[in-house]
Amino acid sequence: MKKEFACFWGLCQSVDAMKNTTSPLKNCFSMLNLKSLSIETLIELWELSDKRNEPEVPTVRGWIMDAMELKNPKAFENWMTGDASMPARSYFL
Repeated sequence: MKKEFACFWGLCQSVDAMKNTTSPLKNCFSMLNLKSLSIETLIELWELSDKRNEPEVPTVRGWIMDAMELKNPKAFENWMTGDASMPARSYFL
């Protein structure tokens, strides 16, 4: 795992501690403007989120997918209708 993303997920946990909430990933990602991230960063977050099992992960992945679709609608459509065994990065990068 890349250091910046390990720190990013650690931030989610610290946000949880500061706010005394049960949804650290939701709070962390909702504070982050995903639309401003590069497609490369979104893909890395998507892949990293696949390794997480918190209950908020499906919501967060939906937000990531929305941002990916905004960045490249054609690649997103191809990904959604393409071979399910192919990773997202093969459609976007």
